[in-house]
Amino acid sequence: MTIVSDTSANADEKIERAARVLRASKQCKETYVAIYKGKKAWKTVEDIRGSVSNFNVNTYKAAAKLYSEDIVEKKVIKGVIYYGKKDFYAHNRQRILSLSANGVRLKSYPTKRKHASQTIIKNYAFRSRPQAEMLTVDDIDSFKAVRKIASADASSLKDMPERRVNRAICTIANQSEKKDWGGERNDIYTNNLIFKGKRKAAAFALKGKATKGILTPNKMGKKADQVQRLFEGTAEIHVVVHHSDIDERVLDQMQAQAINKSVATGKKIFYCPVDGKDLGRLQAAYPKAFQ
Repeated sequence: MTIVSDTSANADEKIERAARVLRASKQCKETYVAIYKGKKAWKTVEDIRGSVSNFNVNTYKAAAKLYSEDIVEKKVIKGVIYYGKKDFYAHNRQRILSLSANGVRLKSYPTKRKHASQTIIKNYAFRSRPQAEMLTVDDIDSFKAVRKIASADASSLKDMPERRVNRAICTIANQSEKKDWGGERNDIYTNNLIFKGKRKAAAFALKGKATKGILTPNKMGKKADQVQRLFEGTAEIHVVVHHSDIDERVLDQMQAQAINKSVATGKKIFYCPVDGKDLGRLQAAYPKAFQ
């Protein structure tokens, strides 16, 4: 089994790395807090003087270190250096600070890199190797009508409400809809999905018209943890549905989570990306469900 590496764009990797940088240096931690404090987007090192307990040349070095680690932005105006916030680290500020303050939790914090290394070690603890397999929409019996559709016009999907896609998939899978609520593991959970002639439990994450362009990890939930939440629970098949292209990094995350879940459960775990092309084919195969 080939495990694809993705060191820079994976959300968990970035959070862990930032926490380690802050834990290793009090100056870095105080400088990070000062830069991300308040509504001001850009600050000079002099602007944060009052927020750092021991302001000295190391404060300048700390700001430069945060920039070198891609944790803050940097620009120069008339010879003056300004440091600015990055959306990802602003959104995950409390998570990073909490993790940096807890060495035990930081050591065990789950990332794709750790999942991959743990898989190699844990192979010896199981009679069979962990198994993770990527499916396409054509592989799922419940969607078998799509096999007759080679291609379809998917232009209307970008303006289609997520609830309509949800209702269509539930209709096809003979599953009742559930109401949305914040922090949910998935958008659809069903044990009615037919795969290789057998019923399987499946969880779906849907990204509707509110999510523009290519689906990347940072668009998967406010904390970029939607893929991780999708693999929680008892489902064996995990599906991400988007009206446009799905970035390869999302597939990397799905693969890593599938491997980790297979190690934990001893079962074969499946993951399935359904991008705009396949969703368009699904709409063409089941037009009444999408009405």
